[in-house]
Amino acid sequence: MLKQSISMWDEFPCWSWESTEPLELKSFVQSFQKIVPNQRWVFCRSDVAQTSRQLWTATTVSNRNTERGTAQARTLDAEFLRVLAGTHNVSEAFKRAGLQNESTSGWLLHIPEQATSEIPDSVEQEANQLLNGLGLSKTSEDLQINFDGAKNLGISLDEATDLSRIEASLIGHILLADVSSSQ
Repeated sequence: MLKQSISMWDEFPCWSWESTEPLELKSFVQSFQKIVPNQRWVFCRSDVAQTSRQLWTATTVSNRNTERGTAQARTLDAEFLRVLAGTHNVSEAFKRAGLQNESTSGWLLHIPEQATSEIPDSVEQEANQLLNGLGLSKTSEDLQINFDGAKNLGISLDEATDLSRIEASLIGHILLADVSSSQ
């Protein structure tokens, strides 16, 4: 009998969070930069992270670009947001995918090293420390396809687009980030 295992594509190390008070983005980023252990942690808006496959694709592309020295951004976390947003422009990526001033919810993402599909327990501990250290509460939200979030990333969709096609569009958007000459 063939035993089915969970593929790395089925789960991505991410944590949804909420804040009782709207974030003042500048001071939030400064606080985050003081306590973040490395560049493998990134925050994004709640409508941006939609599927594990989307996030693994962004991980693969951003890790590859960083290792090859072809990254457009100076840091891995910024490169991850750039490819997730499907743009050459880092500041445009932060507008499309990054937290906005006065956000009250979002996602904390850990960008795994490409060589591993196992997420160590220490990553969960670090996530809890980061969220607690920033005064955020972990929630039980699951990743889900979001039509408006896909459009905010710059993906052209119309109201008739089937939800099952949005994931393919999200992944294609990431893969085209480095070959497209548009933003």
